[in-house]
Amino acid sequence: MRPWPQRARVTTSLLMLLNMACGVASFARSSSAQMIRITRNAVVGHRRYCQVPPTRATLPAPAYITRKSVRAVSPRLYSSAGHDGVESNATQPLLLNPKAPLSSLLSGDEEDHLSRYTLPSTVIGVDDYRVNLKKGQRVVAFGDVHGDIKALRSFLETAGILDPESTNEEPIWSGGNTICVQTGDVLDRGDDELLCYRLLATLSRQAEKAGGSLILLYGNHESLNAAGLFQYANPGGNKEFEDTIGKRIDYNYGSNRWRLQFAGNEPCRWASFEPGGLLADNMLQNMFVACVVGRTVFVHAGLTVSHLSGGNSVNEDTGEKIYSGISRMNSEAREWILTAHHGDNNNWGDFESVEQVIAAAQNRAKVASKTMPDCLGGGIGASSPVWMRDYSQPNDQEPKNPMAKKMIAGALKESGRDVQRMVMGHTPQHQINSALEGMAWRIDVGASQGVMGGTPEVLEIIHKGADDDSDIINILTVDEKRPAHKVPATSEENIGLEREPPLYLARPSPDSRLTQSRGQTKYDSQIKALDLDRGQERVKIGRLWTLDCAQIYWHGGLPGGKRDKIS
Repeated sequence: MRPWPQRARVTTSLLMLLNMACGVASFARSSSAQMIRITRNAVVGHRRYCQVPPTRATLPAPAYITRKSVRAVSPRLYSSAGHDGVESNATQPLLLNPKAPLSSLLSGDEEDHLSRYTLPSTVIGVDDYRVNLKKGQRVVAFGDVHGDIKALRSFLETAGILDPESTNEEPIWSGGNTICVQTGDVLDRGDDELLCYRLLATLSRQAEKAGGSLILLYGNHESLNAAGLFQYANPGGNKEFEDTIGKRIDYNYGSNRWRLQFAGNEPCRWASFEPGGLLADNMLQNMFVACVVGRTVFVHAGLTVSHLSGGNSVNEDTGEKIYSGISRMNSEAREWILTAHHGDNNNWGDFESVEQVIAAAQNRAKVASKTMPDCLGGGIGASSPVWMRDYSQPNDQEPKNPMAKKMIAGALKESGRDVQRMVMGHTPQHQINSALEGMAWRIDVGASQGVMGGTPEVLEIIHKGADDDSDIINILTVDEKRPAHKVPATSEENIGLEREPPLYLARPSPDSRLTQSRGQTKYDSQIKALDLDRGQERVKIGRLWTLDCAQIYWHGGLPGGKRDKIS
């Protein structure tokens, strides 16, 4: 094996950017990101940066990694002994098949780490289409968690399905036959992503035994992680993956050389969520893109007729419509997450050059993004089930898309015979609310501290709970239960400001306020703006805050001037 080139200087963020650029080109089909041709001169040299055209991804500032620091954070290319100073449980390290799945290093260890993330096996066409509920059976749903374990516990306790005396590692299901749907985006922006998944997976297994169910849906952040795009991950979250997954693989394998194939792009996180990765078989394949429970269809961002109609059919004998559009999407997602692995692991880290490392990581990302099904793909502004905002934007208001009502009515008709409403997360709201004459329910309340620290709320649906067999809908909060008809979307509390996408603003002066004039929004007093497209901070400004959905909205009751991350 040749030694590492003497003058090589590798930039961690550069490697991430190059890998992401390849993934984004096919992953974010609606964006203008393009494939980037990688050359040796672009990545190798003494303190040399590659000038890459900006993409829509927000990336951390570059940081040089010298040969010395590469040896500290990556497998040691210089060592042929195999152990690399890693405390080991392996008697014959490096005898693992270099192309074998890394899951073999975790699934059989004495603590059986991967089993803690196991969801109950699901049958597509059955478990994602549950229309025959008992009269009075409870269905509860909550939105984006984003790695905040406190927010997750608050959701679960408010829903009445988690024993408040139980611990995070040993939670106790208290929901009986309640069906709970979490509408995606457990990942990113927080420090406890794996802990959240362990808690949810444990409860889901207990719920099944109790006659209930806990269903997890894909969100756009699960799709991003599966494609190797980690621009929204917190450093604390990455450390959790390192401590929980990475160190265990190092210990079982007797080496850390397996990390090199990921080219510095969060090896532990990428190995966990990529197709065919550590969590694919026991957890990800049992998650859904969308599901029907009773008279409600649940999805992360939204559904349209085009998502569903191609999968529906008609029984030739009876003429009865068969609603299989949702099951078709779930089948595509399952097949992809199980089988779309690039098949070229290099667990020994047997690379001879920087180019080989980069090419291996790029191929890994390219295979995942090119094969990703449309139901999981997209990007900001895309119309896929995990990215669209036609029914939820502006937040707390009726949708601005004039065709939204017609779109959702058609989608509900294609979702099932008696489906009356669509429940979605994705776009943070001030509180759970309904729009489009009760057909759209928006339940992401930005509860994570990585978003806006909103108050957790849970949507409760009592199947045929009324005397006339109609459903009863309530909103559960920490302090009360309120009938859902009291919180429709409103056009009075919020003022929308359309821009292409403004992610950051500076703190205004205390007397600043937002006004509207001839459709143009402006500030009464001067406000100093940071680089709106590539600023270094995300800032809450009084009652004004920003979203990544290319809008700024006015909210009541948000704390002023607090610097924080925004969803």
